[in-house]
Amino acid sequence: MTAKQSDSTCPLVTLRANRNGPRCPFQQGEILFELHPGDCVWLQGPSGVGKTTLAMSVADLVSVNVHCKLHMNVELSWRDGIPVAEHCGVLFQTTTLLDDLSVAGNLVVALHRESFPSPQARDVRIKNLLESVGLDYAKDAAKKPSELSGGMGRRASLALQLAQRKRVIVLDEPFAGLDYDVAVSVAKELLRLRQTHGTALLLISHEPELASIVLGKISPGKESNNGDGSITLSEFSQQGRIVRLEPADRSSDHASGHHYGKPNLFGTTFLERFGERLVDYILYSLPLIALAFTACGLAIAMLSADLLRRLDITDQVLSIVDQEVKPLIKMLTGEEPSTFTMMGVNFKVRSMINSTLPQAKATLYALGMTKLFVLEIGPLLTALLLCGRIGGSYAGNQATMQSTSQNKLLRVLGRNPQTWSWWPALLAALLAGPLLTTIGTGIALILGGMVGPQYGIGDIHSYWEEARATFFPTLRLRSFAALWEENTPSNVWTAISTLDVRSTNSNTYWDGGIEIVTYPPIFHWIKAQVFIVIIMLVAELCARWKPNLTPRGVPFVITSAVVLSGLLVIMVDWGFSQLLLLRK
Repeated sequence: MTAKQSDSTCPLVTLRANRNGPRCPFQQGEILFELHPGDCVWLQGPSGVGKTTLAMSVADLVSVNVHCKLHMNVELSWRDGIPVAEHCGVLFQTTTLLDDLSVAGNLVVALHRESFPSPQARDVRIKNLLESVGLDYAKDAAKKPSELSGGMGRRASLALQLAQRKRVIVLDEPFAGLDYDVAVSVAKELLRLRQTHGTALLLISHEPELASIVLGKISPGKESNNGDGSITLSEFSQQGRIVRLEPADRSSDHASGHHYGKPNLFGTTFLERFGERLVDYILYSLPLIALAFTACGLAIAMLSADLLRRLDITDQVLSIVDQEVKPLIKMLTGEEPSTFTMMGVNFKVRSMINSTLPQAKATLYALGMTKLFVLEIGPLLTALLLCGRIGGSYAGNQATMQSTSQNKLLRVLGRNPQTWSWWPALLAALLAGPLLTTIGTGIALILGGMVGPQYGIGDIHSYWEEARATFFPTLRLRSFAALWEENTPSNVWTAISTLDVRSTNSNTYWDGGIEIVTYPPIFHWIKAQVFIVIIMLVAELCARWKPNLTPRGVPFVITSAVVLSGLLVIMVDWGFSQLLLLRK
């Protein structure tokens, strides 16, 4: 037997699938088929019987976990000597081309393993590939995938598989969505691929007439040689074969005591969608927030503590003492102060500095860390992180629903898309945003309390006392000021019952409102809420801006939502900073 004869008789690939449990979708104990060069196997059977699973197993697109879940054992063996890159291609139901590239550009990507002596040689190769699937190089090569009809898209996808020299091509409902005449022309091209290229096909189709064309059993538009609609072996030497999968008998499963669990209905209610979003926003955002605030808190705490440690004003103060005290002593005594007198003065001043400066540094350090993270960095840093984590996630989800007509389906079903997606997500974000901001700020302040003493700046106890006083300062409203004064019998109920929200520094309610809004805990919460509303609102507008969004536009929607919300957050943060300046 010659090598050529051996190649024709030895199968390209052999698949053996065995039923291994009650969940296996087909009834047969074993499914076995081989694919030879130029061969075609048509997998038949009702929906859900495992045709796509077996076909995609040949293309190595199904994992072992899926086989185990479906209770089937699948063994696949390829002929020795065939490179893995040439094993199997797939022609999906939809056009599988890179949207950003032209048809010729897609083929260049598919031909990346081939070397050409010149660009002209590469163009000739592209031209031959397009013509082999019935496309015209001059008319079709420069078109983008969106400019192709359904049949042209399928042909261009076939050209990609041929460019990669695939020995086997899986055809998963290749005629779905095509007009009959176009589908017939595609079927003829598939038959011609078998005849001229020796490409083996694994076909899944619910169109018997079209599948028969691919199998070579009928020839539309042409009188058959033997009068029964089939072609002779002289016209085509290798007829395709049919492998039928029978559905598993589920009644036997129930008889044997096997019961399937109840179907999962989670997500059908508003509360369930809200809970799902809340868990998503908090659980998956928390590690990001914790790591970001850990890095930022450590960096700022170490820098601040190191600067304060290096700060020494003793020489400057002593120089001022020499310049100011000497003339004062001379003015009072009428004599120049002696060296001994000035030494005593300098010693006393130095002692005062050494006793007061460390405490001043510790107070300044705690006050700076608390105000910096509570009023400024905490809400801003969290918001910028959530622009991508929450805003980008929501925008991507909604853009996907928009591009796949799921929002239109909701309207057809009588459900409002905003009520379905926007309100559960917004409420979840309004809870998650302030919570994550508070957690991140707390992490930074805790690290600040640990870092300061390592640089000789105060101790943990004094740090937290100053931080608490900074976070909960005296609320300068007439009804509440007495609550912070010592030995005052007033209580909260008395303050509420005699409510007066005017500021203690002014008679206007405007200043009282500024006092309330800029009170650190309230200001911290308001900033977090405003930022998260901006993030969600921008994401919602970006996702629904184009009613007829295509999948190609989804990445742009996500990018737009993240960038625009980030810019708005920074602008609004500047406005909040100006609001702090109004506090008297």
